Amino acid sequence: MRRVLLAIAVVLGGCAAHLNYTRTDGGPVDAASQQATLAQCKGEGASAPAQTVPSPYGVVEHARKENTIIDACMARNGYIQAQQ
Repeated sequence: MRRVLLAIAVVLGGCAAHLNYTRTDGGPVDAASQQATLAQCKGEGASAPAQTVPSPYGVVEHARKENTIIDACMARNGYIQAQQ
């Protein structure tokens, strides 16, 4: 079960790495600045406290709200996900 969850996390993490962000003020995106901000926000997401979630199998799994934290951090720094 853990291997399946790990595999899913890796696949989803790969998808998240290809997100495009745009500035909230409509200005041009400096790629280096955006990548530095994204790295900082990913650090915040990774350090988020884990929460326990009951599963249908009776075991408790640990989940993080990493993507929500990353999106909020990017928004605080003036970036939002671009519509694709």
